[in-house]
Amino acid sequence: MELKKELGRNIKKFRKLQNLTQENLAEAVGVEVISISSIETGRYFPSPDNLVKISQALNVSISQLFNFKEDYTCEGYIEEISKNLNLIKNDKTKLSAINSFIINIV
Repeated sequence: MELKKELGRNIKKFRKLQNLTQENLAEAVGVEVISISSIETGRYFPSPDNLVKISQALNVSISQLFNFKEDYTCEGYIEEISKNLNLIKNDKTKLSAINSFIINIV
């Protein structure tokens, strides 16, 4: 596991869940777009101050940004799904799409 790449993947995931572009996130953090791109691709690690700003802009805790677990128990999956649903709780379109997906797989 490469810490910078895993962190970058999580930042990108949470940014997309918030419907933010790299430009939006860069503006919220006060950095250039190339900085966000470099962080998301794992080329650079954000400074501690920018890491806090990123977590605030994405409405997630810093610990969530560093949660790289892939192999969950059933309870772990339920918790992770719940956290992710909470991120989109006000987006009717995404919730509808997720509901349709769940209906199709059960």
